[in-house]
Amino acid sequence: MAEIIKVSNPRCADVRFQDGALPHLKGVKSFQILRCNRKHPDWSDDIGWTYNHAAMIAHAYGWYFCEYLSNPVDEHETPGHTMLTRSRDGQHWEKPVLIFPEVEVPTWQYKGPRSPELKDPHLTCAHQRMGFYQAKNGVLLALAFYGLVHDRHVSAPCDGWGIGRTVRRIMPDGTVGEGIYFLIYNEPAGYTAENTGVFAPYTASPDADFVAACEECLQNGAVVRQMYEEQRFDKTLFPNKAGEALSFYTVSDDEMIGMYKKGMVAVSRDQGKTWSDVEKQPTIITATGKVWGQKTSDGRYTLMYNPTTDGQHRWPIAAVSGDDGHHYADMAAVTGDMSPQRYGGLDKNLGPQYMRGIAECNEQSPDGDVWLAYTNNKEDVWVSRIPVPLTHEGAASGSIALGNGLPADLGVYAPVWCPVEAEDGVLVMKDKDPYDHARAEVAMAPSTRGVIRFTVDIAALGKDGSFTFEVQDDIGRTPIRLVFRPDGVLYVRGDGRTDPWKPYGLNEKIDVEIEFNVETNRYILRALGQEKNSGFSAAVNDLTRFRFMTKEVIPHLSTDADCGKWGTKDMVLPGCEDPVEETVARVSNISWNVK
Repeated sequence: MAEIIKVSNPRCADVRFQDGALPHLKGVKSFQILRCNRKHPDWSDDIGWTYNHAAMIAHAYGWYFCEYLSNPVDEHETPGHTMLTRSRDGQHWEKPVLIFPEVEVPTWQYKGPRSPELKDPHLTCAHQRMGFYQAKNGVLLALAFYGLVHDRHVSAPCDGWGIGRTVRRIMPDGTVGEGIYFLIYNEPAGYTAENTGVFAPYTASPDADFVAACEECLQNGAVVRQMYEEQRFDKTLFPNKAGEALSFYTVSDDEMIGMYKKGMVAVSRDQGKTWSDVEKQPTIITATGKVWGQKTSDGRYTLMYNPTTDGQHRWPIAAVSGDDGHHYADMAAVTGDMSPQRYGGLDKNLGPQYMRGIAECNEQSPDGDVWLAYTNNKEDVWVSRIPVPLTHEGAASGSIALGNGLPADLGVYAPVWCPVEAEDGVLVMKDKDPYDHARAEVAMAPSTRGVIRFTVDIAALGKDGSFTFEVQDDIGRTPIRLVFRPDGVLYVRGDGRTDPWKPYGLNEKIDVEIEFNVETNRYILRALGQEKNSGFSAAVNDLTRFRFMTKEVIPHLSTDADCGKWGTKDMVLPGCEDPVEETVARVSNISWNVK
C-alpha cells in the first residue's frame, strides 16, 4: 500500500463530546443556512422536507451559492429534488429555491436491476457529488444527478443506474437561468437523448456561452471524475474504478491528489485526465463520511473530515494542515457545537458531515479564507468560514474589535434562531431556539496566569434561558464558569459547586474581570462592585480559550442513538418547531492578558 497521505499523531474524536475533545481552530464562524421546519415550512424553504444533505458551495458574481439535495423524510427517498440558496456575505442567506425539481421519467428503457416497485413512469430522486463548475468564460454552472430508487433497501440514486446529470446556468445577477438540460445521459442504464425527453441535451440551448461552458466542463478530467459514483458503468468516462465523493487539489504540474470517502486516495499525473486506482490511507482515521482536501491561500494544504470510525455519529469536523500536500498534522476541530436531531428518518447519520469547500477549478472567496458547506444530522444546512492560516492558538494579549462586522479572531456558532452580530462596537447574541444556542469564542495563548475582561448587558432572558461565560483548556475542561440566570442572580461555579452570588439587573452594563492562576487552581471574580475568590472546578495544565453562550447547559447527543432506525415521520423532538422566549445579551470591551 502506497502511503500518499500521512497524518502525524492523528487524534481520534471522543464522541462523548460535540467537539470530539479536540482543540478548536481559531476564529471559525459557523452559520446555519437552513433550519428545516415541517410545521412551519414558510420559516425554512416553503416546502418543509426534513432530510437535507450533500451541501455544495461556490463563489461567483459577488455571491456565495449553496446547493443541497432534499427529500421528505428519509435518505434515498422518492421524490427528491435539489435546492439552491445564495448570500452576499456568507452569513445571511436567502430562502432556498427549487433549482432541479423532481420529475417523472419513463422506465421501459431501464437496464438496471428490476423490482415490482419499479413503476412506469417513475419519480426521480436527486443526488450529487459535485455541484458547481465555473468556466473560463465566466459562466457558472449548477449541476445535479437524476437517480431512480425503486426499493431504497436495495437501490440508490448513486448506484450507477440513474438517468443522467443535469445542468443549469446561474446568471451574473445571481438568478437562475430558465432552462434545465442534460449534460450527460447515463447510457449504460438505458437512457439516451433519443428516449429521454424530460430535458433536452445541453447542445440544444440557444445560449452559446452556456454550451461552451458545458463542453469545457466535460473536458475537465478532475471535475468529471467526481461524477464516477453515479455513472460508474460508463467505461468511456471511467476506464478504471474510482471512489466516492472526490475532492482534489493540485500539488504540482505533474501531481494532483484526489481525496475520497473512507480515507481513500488516488493520484493524477496529467492534471486530472487519468487517475491511479484508489488506495486506503491508514493514518486518515475516519468512517464513511467525506474527506475534503484543498490548497489554502497561504500556500499550505488542509484536509477536513470526521476523525472517528463511528460512522453513525459523525462529529466533529476536524482539520489537519501541512506544507506539501502529503504530510499533515495539528488536528483541531472546525465544528464544536451541534444541535440535537429534531426529526426521525432512515439513515440520518448524526452530526456535521459531508463537507465540501470551494473547488480549486472555481473562483475562490476574495477573503482568502476556507469556506466549508455541510449538513448537521442530515436535516440542517451549515457553512463555516475558517480563517487562514489555520491555527488553534491565540495571542498572549489582545482585544476584540467590534465594529459593524464580526472580527476575524472571534469564533462564532450562529443558528438561524440564535444569531450573532457585531453592531456599533457591541457583540449582540440572541437565542429563541428551544434546543440550540449561540456561542462566541476567543482563543488565547496557552497560559497558567492571566486576566480576562469584558462588559455584558443582558437585555432579556427567556424563562428557560441563561447567559454563560466559561474559560477552558484545549480539550474542554472548564474550571471557571459564570451563569446569569432568569431569576436575576449571577451564579458562580467554584470548587465544583454552582452557587448564587449577586443580583443583577436587566439592561445593566456589568464590567467583569477574571484573574486566574492555574498553579493555585483559583480565580478571582470582580463584578457588580464586589470581589469573589473561588477554586477551580476542573484540574487543568493551562487555559487556552474563553467563550460566551446563550444557554447554561448545552445538550450532548446520546452516543447510543441508532440513527439508522430512529423513528419515522411521526418522530419529532417535542417543541422543536416553535421559538421560545428570546434571550438577548450584549457583550463589549473584550480583552485578555495572559502568560
